[in-house]
Amino acid sequence: MKKGMLVACLSGGLLVASLVHGANTPDAGQSAQQARAAVATAEAAVQAAAEQRALWTTAQDALRDAQNALAQDDYAAAERLGRFAAEQARLGIQQLGYPHFR
Repeated sequence: MKKGMLVACLSGGLLVASLVHGANTPDAGQSAQQARAAVATAEAAVQAAAEQRALWTTAQDALRDAQNALAQDDYAAAERLGRFAAEQARLGIQQLGYPHFR
């Protein structure tokens, strides 16, 4: 039991250290750019869906979460959520072309 706790604590410490020191790597800059681009794309897609009255709440919620992740420098989550928000917005717009039930 104690050995497992020690391993868990050491692993957590290594994770924190890699996150702190990894933020200054060249990859982090590219990740930040990719995250900002994904969030910007999502913002445009969500706005387009809203203008067409086709906005799904999943797109709106994912965009909000992506923006929050970006503000917290969680670039991986921001990019993933931004892409998801944009896709949900596109699907909402696409749904407008589906036949209606009678």
